[in-house]
Amino acid sequence: MTILAHLSDLHLLEHDHHQRRGVARHRLAFLSTGAPLDAEARRRRAQHELARAARAGADHFVLTGDLTEDGVDAQFEVLAQVLDDSGIEPERITLVPGNHDAYADDGAWQRALLGPLAPYQATSNPDVCTVLDEAVIKPISTVLPGQSFLRSAGRLRAHDVRAVEQLASDPVSRDRTLVVAQHHPPHHRGLGVVDWIDGLVGSESLHELLLQRGAVHVLHGHVHRRLTRSLCGREHAQVFATESVRDTQHSTRLYRAEEGTLREVHVPTPMAQPVAASDWLTRSPGAFA
Repeated sequence: MTILAHLSDLHLLEHDHHQRRGVARHRLAFLSTGAPLDAEARRRRAQHELARAARAGADHFVLTGDLTEDGVDAQFEVLAQVLDDSGIEPERITLVPGNHDAYADDGAWQRALLGPLAPYQATSNPDVCTVLDEAVIKPISTVLPGQSFLRSAGRLRAHDVRAVEQLASDPVSRDRTLVVAQHHPPHHRGLGVVDWIDGLVGSESLHELLLQRGAVHVLHGHVHRRLTRSLCGREHAQVFATESVRDTQHSTRLYRAEEGTLREVHVPTPMAQPVAASDWLTRSPGAFA
């Protein structure tokens, strides 16, 4: 059994964002409409969620995009500091970018992986996968080239879907749950204009793969709410979204990867003495979704 923690949409800010001027200042105000521009509060919320998942016994942590508010270099430095302060080993963390992580500069994510996020390259580079006891984690970037902050859509590239398909057929995935980590949900909204503005271009091929392969699962963010989707009448769900860390207390989801499936584990409420996930699962046999 492998326990995965799923966090998303941290929207971290640099500490001196109030010193911005011109377009950068207006972009930040637009993107944070309705959310306080409180860098310290966002940092504390992210630290709290990481600590909570660690106390619950997560083996691996998957962060599905919009990790920063608009992808300036200083925000990635804040992210690197939050992750380092968590004490969680880099090899236990997979990061993927979201549309917000590319608004200032579509080269910022790759620059961050070569800079402050370099310790996480081995698990977060789009050309890699992470093999765990009961799961294989495959990160995918759905960021649009030249991402405009007036459009929040993403793009799924054909070579990424082919890589997932090949991985699903690889012996390493035979007895493991294959987990695709990406920011945008792998399906259409059903309205052309809405899909163009906020959907995922090219999602059809991944959706078809999910229908064909019951052991392939997707963890995503973007929607800022908790969603669980089953496909073609299967008893186990294959697509999971979680709430925004920025906006929601206790937004992290935990999943048990076992026998080619993912099933949610309800995180115990905070208590004075942390309880390991294995102990808690033993004490709470009816706690699975």
